[in-house]
Amino acid sequence: MKHGLLCTVLGIIMAIAGWTAAQAEIWPLKIERVNVLPRGQLVMDAGIAFEQDRELAGLEYDNVRLAPLGLRYGLGDSAEVGGFIAFSSNSADNSGAPDESGLEGLTLFGKLAMNESFSLQLGATILGDDDIAPYANDGVDLFVNIPMQRQIAHGLLYGQFGYRIQGGDFDDTSYFNFGIGYGYPLDDRIGLNVELVGEQEQKGTRNTLELVLGGNIIATRNVRIGPYLSIGIYDDSPDVAVGSFLEVTF
Repeated sequence: MKHGLLCTVLGIIMAIAGWTAAQAEIWPLKIERVNVLPRGQLVMDAGIAFEQDRELAGLEYDNVRLAPLGLRYGLGDSAEVGGFIAFSSNSADNSGAPDESGLEGLTLFGKLAMNESFSLQLGATILGDDDIAPYANDGVDLFVNIPMQRQIAHGLLYGQFGYRIQGGDFDDTSYFNFGIGYGYPLDDRIGLNVELVGEQEQKGTRNTLELVLGGNIIATRNVRIGPYLSIGIYDDSPDVAVGSFLEVTF
């Protein structure tokens, strides 16, 4: 299943890779966006999610995640840098399932906009806890993400393909991640999104795939809120999760 899933995703990514189009003012929910911040602009990001019935090695647990909590800063017309922390609180449903709380790690990254349709994001995660789920950290994790997008009529088709190289005790469980979504603005303050996001199996978690439904609300000129509901398609995904993102521009 893993190879079939990866081939399907690669096919989608290759199809998107053939497009070139202008950007639209639509923000993804759980997928990295192509756009970078203008020079000198500072943005704070915060997110929280309540996830029910994840699985690790067949054992179910619930999870509350605070992620991301950090800052991004625009370096110029085509580059930004940033950093954030992520925190997980696990609650075991089955005996032996994850029941710990801790820091998933400190992530530092840079992103370069290649053109209107593609960006390249590179980063590293350090200082995390090695016995939490679903994203433990031991040593240094390195990652690359390639966000992409194409405007279609009034909406935006977007996606992401990435790879994470894990360090320390998890150096044999590096994995791919992917996502594809569509956003449609109802007006200049509210937009709706649907996304399909997943990850290759890693650290006792099998392949995950989630259907994400949500939207973006421009609360004020400098504040954006992104509430969502996700439904797990594969067993190791959360059966259901609710969450929201907050973006504040300074």
